[in-house]
Amino acid sequence: MKKMLLMLLTIILMISVSACSSRAGNGDVAQTQNESKTTKTPNGEKKEGTKPSGGKKTIVFSTFFPDEVFEEAKKKYEAKHPNITIELKYLESGDGEKGAAAHEKFVKTTNTAMLSGKGPDMIEMDQLPMDKYVKNNLLVNMSEILEKDPTFKKEQYLNNILDNVKINSGIYGMPLGFIMYGLMGNETLIEKSGVKFDDKTWNWSQYTDVIRQLMKFGENNGKYGVFSSPDALLNEMVKDQYPTFVDEVNGKVNFDSEPFTKLLKQVKSLSDEHMITQEQVHPLFRTVSINSPTDYINTLKESEFYPKGYVFKSKLYAKPNANDQQAGGYFRPYKTIGINEKSSVKEEAWDFLKFMLSDEIQAPGTGFPLNKNLYEKQKQQLLEEGKVTVSQEMGAMSGKVFEVTAKDIQGLDQLLSGAIHPVAFKPSKVEEIISEESKAYFSGQKSAEVVARLIQNRVTTVLNE
Repeated sequence: MKKMLLMLLTIILMISVSACSSRAGNGDVAQTQNESKTTKTPNGEKKEGTKPSGGKKTIVFSTFFPDEVFEEAKKKYEAKHPNITIELKYLESGDGEKGAAAHEKFVKTTNTAMLSGKGPDMIEMDQLPMDKYVKNNLLVNMSEILEKDPTFKKEQYLNNILDNVKINSGIYGMPLGFIMYGLMGNETLIEKSGVKFDDKTWNWSQYTDVIRQLMKFGENNGKYGVFSSPDALLNEMVKDQYPTFVDEVNGKVNFDSEPFTKLLKQVKSLSDEHMITQEQVHPLFRTVSINSPTDYINTLKESEFYPKGYVFKSKLYAKPNANDQQAGGYFRPYKTIGINEKSSVKEEAWDFLKFMLSDEIQAPGTGFPLNKNLYEKQKQQLLEEGKVTVSQEMGAMSGKVFEVTAKDIQGLDQLLSGAIHPVAFKPSKVEEIISEESKAYFSGQKSAEVVARLIQNRVTTVLNE
């Protein structure tokens, strides 16, 4: 009888322990599930204590604009990686003041989140001060990652671009694409004049000599020149070699220097001789940005449809380099992606970024792709179609169709492979300062040296703010 009682007590105790254990286990699961909920602010900020459970992870990717390429990449990547969720965050914006206010809000809120260590895991950097982020150690140095990643095949990408987006010898922003800058020149006049030059190696002094000779040859057929204002051209030249004059990461400024005063004097010479002018002239060269093979054809052919008396055949030339600058073309990184140094999913973020660079994702809607295969697909598609229809709805170019041959785009490969100089493209306080102060020199009110010192002091103040 006692044995029976002992057995009953043992069974009751076992059931009791099992029930308690079960309740404790359910409580742990509930707690884990609650912890996996992620609260995020509009700028993609993640709160503390939000790690997902069961191996599932969330990558917060913050951009200013919504983008179909990112949407496509999200869907395809999540299908391949069911344990990963890509949470796309962007800020709605409008035109005019509303758009400017939205942009300012995006920059300020993202800056605040990043500095506090609670920013998004991935950020599109095109609208943000990447140099300042690097200065404050807020971004992952991807050079260190890709060198150790055997699945990243560097030969599949345009390395002249990849090697020249570095800041302090590291890649802190990976561009999915880039935009080319060059000079669209009046080839008709250049061929008739017999003026010889090598745009692959020319500098600004040689460029000036070429313009002078071309103007002299064309003067019997009307007024020729380069349409620009002195301060606009000066800013363009500074942006082409921005690291020479401004090192935002290390807070160094170099405007009070011989290279900058030389630029000032070169531009003034062009203005004094009326080689650059804001009057109506037959164009000799004009700065253009090219964002795809189709855009290249459009930009190349449009001069053949100008109004009577202004028609000419165009050719794309490389922009001049500064006298002591390495010969090479100019490009603007586009859709540049950074990874938050404080992110808890850095490895996953890199894998998603690598996926966006791959053949599985379409080329950026604007810009040449960094991926060589995607660029070849762009060219092949253009040649198969054999024509480009101008998208302009009104004006003389509306509805025009340009025929395309392999010869038309043969110079494009060389142009892309020769690009090594990243261009500063975002409007900045530095650009504003240069425009304001340089006008006093161009009008003869102040010397080049005085203006250079004024610009030096004002830009230094801005960088230290």
